[in-house]
Amino acid sequence: MNKFPTLETKRLFLDQQTLEDSIPIWKMFSDPEVTQFYDLAFTSKDEAAQLITDDAKQFVDGKGIRWAIRDKVDNQFLGSCGINRFEEGNHVAVIGYELAKNAWGKGIATEATSVMIEYIFSQACPKSINKIEAYVMIGNRASEVILEKHGFQCDGILRQHGYWKGAYHDLKVYSLLRQDFERC
Repeated sequence: MNKFPTLETKRLFLDQQTLEDSIPIWKMFSDPEVTQFYDLAFTSKDEAAQLITDDAKQFVDGKGIRWAIRDKVDNQFLGSCGINRFEEGNHVAVIGYELAKNAWGKGIATEATSVMIEYIFSQACPKSINKIEAYVMIGNRASEVILEKHGFQCDGILRQHGYWKGAYHDLKVYSLLRQDFERC
């Protein structure tokens, strides 16, 4: 891939995570409330640096794009979002997002997801995408609301599709088709 894409909204700036983000990423992923519905739970600060390194490699290899979500006013790290993986043969991008607890309830995830969707369906996206998917653990209503605001539909439930924290988890699959996005 070429240069890392930066995105912006009225309040937010989305850019590449750097090792300087290690501490806020570690704090976010070590907070049990943040990771309640997530397959990560950090116990070491080194895990944050490794995640940043892995995400950067995913981008270089053309397999995904992960953005840091920052406040435009003070450049504070608020969370992250991105394309967890491309499924090139099916023209699918699988997305995800997470916010630090101090950023909850302010519309930040909705705003960041909006600009991310626009990018994915644009000519700027390095892959041709027809469908965006998101996997949501049963019970994570806040994430479902974000997706529904953007026109995502629930395609169904994948029973015991995820395994983390010593248990199997059912996941709802949400999707947004290019044709539905273009109609809006």
